[in-house]
Amino acid sequence: MAQRIHSVDAVRAVALFGILMAHAHNFFNIWQPELPTAGCDGVLNWLYTHVFVERFFLIFSFLFGLSFFLQLDRAAVKGIDFRGRFCWRLVLLAGFGLLHSWFYCGDILLIFSITGFIPVLLWRVPTRWLVVLCIICLMQPLALYHHVMGTPSAMKDWYDAVRVNYGLTWAPSGKSATFCEMGEWNIRNGVWHSLLYVVYSYRIWALIGMYLLGMIAGRLRVFEGAVRCKMFVLAAALAWVLVLLLDSFYEASYWHIIEPTLFVLALVPVLARLLSSPRVQWLAAPLGQLGRCTLTCYITQSIVILWFICGYGAGWMGRLSISSVMGLALCLYFLQLLACNVWLRFYRYGPLEGVWRYLTRLGMPAK
Repeated sequence: MAQRIHSVDAVRAVALFGILMAHAHNFFNIWQPELPTAGCDGVLNWLYTHVFVERFFLIFSFLFGLSFFLQLDRAAVKGIDFRGRFCWRLVLLAGFGLLHSWFYCGDILLIFSITGFIPVLLWRVPTRWLVVLCIICLMQPLALYHHVMGTPSAMKDWYDAVRVNYGLTWAPSGKSATFCEMGEWNIRNGVWHSLLYVVYSYRIWALIGMYLLGMIAGRLRVFEGAVRCKMFVLAAALAWVLVLLLDSFYEASYWHIIEPTLFVLALVPVLARLLSSPRVQWLAAPLGQLGRCTLTCYITQSIVILWFICGYGAGWMGRLSISSVMGLALCLYFLQLLACNVWLRFYRYGPLEGVWRYLTRLGMPAK
């Protein structure tokens, strides 16, 4: 059995934390009446804008591409072409995404399940061409075109037109809607809002670019120490600083769109190296256990927090500030960290991970 790269699991746990904080800041897309700003809300707003939003989603995308490569590469060593089974795995992921979408209309699993076929199609493309495609995607060509043409709102206008033409409605009140009413809206309308947002926000380009970058990192054995990334990190960090300066002069510009990508390019190698260091294994090891259960944790985070917010649960809507809901999410994350470390003492996989693996391997010959 191929040795598991534990630093990847730890980075995945950190990415899950960032995604949770971004979702909590937005009250998991449940509209909240505006509350007086608490003392630390301003700090949390800054962290949301400059640290959490977009960035950890992109780290997750990078890890998706890396995990795709590792699965297929390790199967290829055994003489198995795993592409067909991986496609079935994506179909199953869509099922988990639809289940999650009943609770939360900002689900990313369904998006991954649809766009995840792109790495399958590019599996045998030479690395040099993957690098070219990766750079093109991360440069956001459509956003650059609209920036040059002076039409920065073109994609938002497109989204509004689609929403009107197909009669997509806004969400019912999270305070008064029943569990079934909210879930039905999420499936009928919320899923489409989420998919359209990925397109009109240009996120789709960065998503695909990060898939490809994950595949490239896998091929170059970056996480196994075969390639050093010091110059890459330095170049990405310098580019990020330059883009921050440009963005400060051009509000809501092209530079604002690519800034999170550069932040992630500089952060991931540093984060992976830090979490692989023997000095921080006291933290990396338990994080790695949570990282092995990200599917379970990601879905249960939405279910638990939305139960506290929505009227069909505790009904705390209107009483939760940004600080309180993010504090609640932080407590949940630490409880999940503890639960995952206990669970994996007795089982090889997390609950939903085990189901996913079992369904993936149905019909496969025993090895």
